[in-house]
Amino acid sequence: MWPPAGVALIASWILIAYSGLSGAAAEPGAQNSAPAAVAGAASKTGGARRIDWDVLLPKSERAHYNEEPPPPVHDYLGENGKAARQSGSIAVNTALDRTLVKIPGFVVPLVQDNTGLVTVFFLVPYFGACIHVPPPPPNQIVYVKLDGGGVRLGSPEEPYWITGILHTDTNGTRVAKAVYTLDATRMERYRY
Repeated sequence: MWPPAGVALIASWILIAYSGLSGAAAEPGAQNSAPAAVAGAASKTGGARRIDWDVLLPKSERAHYNEEPPPPVHDYLGENGKAARQSGSIAVNTALDRTLVKIPGFVVPLVQDNTGLVTVFFLVPYFGACIHVPPPPPNQIVYVKLDGGGVRLGSPEEPYWITGILHTDTNGTRVAKAVYTLDATRMERYRY
């Protein structure tokens, strides 16, 4: 059930993504100023299927679903060791392909426009640990492209609801891959 119990952990791999951005989008406490096309597209979100992260898994993998972040991986170098590598399943729930969904999660910014707005990001299920904690498996990360502009983010600890059309397309970076892509039409803060 969302939010996960590990929500209060410090996420250095998320913070590293934030620190790579310049301007107000990376400043903790900045206000969310999503464009009308993203923040107010109520007509585009009617009938969205609310899903939780376990639904992204194929039925054969759901019995082994664990909402907790994986444990840290430290070698003899401790905090100076290499970053943990992503592992896990790339299997998808094919029934979700081209489905209008609404899913909660945390934002890991990937692309920022010249005005400081984040336009592309990973949505992840937990605000997890540190650079020594691996990213979620590829089938537990959603690559999100915002429709109609970008968003000015607040704290990396702030969760959001993202609504849009989900696709079983692979995207990613050198740090992590996602086997789902979401064409987002709405982004709103998650309220506990």
